Amino acid sequence: MKEHMEDSKKQKRIAIFGGSGALGDTISLKLAENAAITIGFRSNQEKAEATAKAIRDAGGRAEIGHVDITDGESVSSFFSLVKEQWGGIDSIVSATGTAFRIKKITDMDDHAVRYIMETDAIGSFNILKRGIPMLQEQGGGSVVLFLTSAINRTIEYDGMSSIPKMAVEGLLRMAAREFGPDGIRVNGVAPGVIESYSIHKNYDIDDITRNLVTSYLEQTPLSRRGLPREIADVVDFLVSDASSYVSGQIINVDGGYSA
Repeated sequence: MKEHMEDSKKQKRIAIFGGSGALGDTISLKLAENAAITIGFRSNQEKAEATAKAIRDAGGRAEIGHVDITDGESVSSFFSLVKEQWGGIDSIVSATGTAFRIKKITDMDDHAVRYIMETDAIGSFNILKRGIPMLQEQGGGSVVLFLTSAINRTIEYDGMSSIPKMAVEGLLRMAAREFGPDGIRVNGVAPGVIESYSIHKNYDIDDITRNLVTSYLEQTPLSRRGLPREIADVVDFLVSDASSYVSGQIINVDGGYSA
């Protein structure tokens, strides 16, 4: 543990929520090129361990930790674990997400809506409330939250994705203004249709979903799906010193769809 703490002084120390997910895996591998990371997982411990092992085998530094972002105490415990592992936290990335169905708001399942709101909105609140004090201890730092390009351009039937993320947008902008004086930057990444991400990997599940994704791609100037590494590169920029004067921003990584 002491060796971890001494070595991590030479690198940024990053807590990654959802680091074992479809996008989280790629993001973890990218950030670990220049940072010591802790991969937060809720249920897929095997995937988290495999990603951490791949990082260590490549000469990087990675640990894992269980966390349920809907539970404030669980988030606090996770941050305490990261601090114990690396001696502090310099950046926080929340790449969490939930599976959802494309449908009209009147057809949404009550339980599913509540679950997604809890995960996206309350989860992001828990991360900011418990994580910002950790960054204040270091004299500043960076937070990156995940949203969706659908918050900028309303897409019918996509409410299960966009509505909760609009709440995350409010949290992001408020935190950026309130804690900027502490040297804390808060930004967001809003992916478009990405390979192997959320419902997009199984977009043929029904006619509504297939038609929506097809329409989205037809209106995307770059005329293709994005790649997970293209999301990871933007996250890497936002936690790096290259973005030291960027805060309160949401970067759309959607091939130009939101233009």
